Amino acid sequence: MNNILFTIPEVVSLIGVFQCVYLLVYVSFRAGNLARVLLPVLYFLILGTAFFIDLARGFIADLTPYYDVISWTSWSLGTPLSVLLIIQMSHITKLPSLMNCSILLVSPLALIFSVLITEYMVPSCSDALTCPEFLAWLNVSGLIAGAISLLAIWGHRTIFSDVRSQKAGKERYWLILSLIIVNISFLALTAFHTTGYDLSVNISLLRSILGLSFVYLVSTSLFRIYPNALFESVKRETRDILNVGEQELAQKIENLLTLDKIYHEATYSRSDLARELDTAEATISRIINVHFQKSFPQLLNEHRVEDAKRLLLDTDASIKVIAEEVGFNSLPSFNRAFKDFCGQSPSHYRKHIIK
Repeated sequence: MNNILFTIPEVVSLIGVFQCVYLLVYVSFRAGNLARVLLPVLYFLILGTAFFIDLARGFIADLTPYYDVISWTSWSLGTPLSVLLIIQMSHITKLPSLMNCSILLVSPLALIFSVLITEYMVPSCSDALTCPEFLAWLNVSGLIAGAISLLAIWGHRTIFSDVRSQKAGKERYWLILSLIIVNISFLALTAFHTTGYDLSVNISLLRSILGLSFVYLVSTSLFRIYPNALFESVKRETRDILNVGEQELAQKIENLLTLDKIYHEATYSRSDLARELDTAEATISRIINVHFQKSFPQLLNEHRVEDAKRLLLDTDASIKVIAEEVGFNSLPSFNRAFKDFCGQSPSHYRKHIIK
């Protein structure tokens, strides 16, 4: 037992492992809809693995010559997963689209590129994965892959203004900003290390401190800010059941949407719908949340976007005219809603589908 001693970097990594395990256990007990917590679970599982690999380096690194590659893979996946987590945090209940998830391919592509370039530059190396040149190229390609991942946030830059207007938006705004800063710091650290800059501190220690800092932020604020938004209790499934009267109102709402197309009126509000059905706004909100599994604005915008998709293909009308026709009060709000539902801009949708 006296021979089991931990260095400071290993102690930091050990704390990171415990924190990630705590968050994973917390998610497991609080998750009602597993699909919504898939990204947080995957993120903290990968991050916990990265912490463990740094912790166990001094004990099991000799078991495989590819230990550095495994360590690089676990840490490099953190940045693209962070981007997806940011996108999900901005919408809470909506998962990132498949197009957004394709960003996870940047790390495997960086690995493949490093192997190919090493085999081309150093043909005498029998196993590219163990060559010193390969590890150097791996750091460079990983840095580029991480930068590309963060640049993907530019395509979702409206999330900052959207988040601040939502419930508990300021807290989530700062949490998203903190995650971006942590990733930028991680890439800067990688850049310094790749260029041979002497940091005079163990590289794994700094890397673990950065990862641990975000884990601490999550454990102290993320679930406190909006626990019910990310993790729905199973008890809610039995509580959110509509009675006969409410089911009839839900059918009337469907008719107003599909037949009367009430959403074409840009100023149509929940109070207008409540007056039309002669019921309370609270009842309308409950029916929409339970029956349609959406908020009132989301429900209207979903129908507006569906009508807009047809008009984009069947007419030559400008995008601004179509936005006004289906019920949006401005072109920016139309573009934002269309991209949220379709994963692309209206102009790109029109060109791509017609082609």
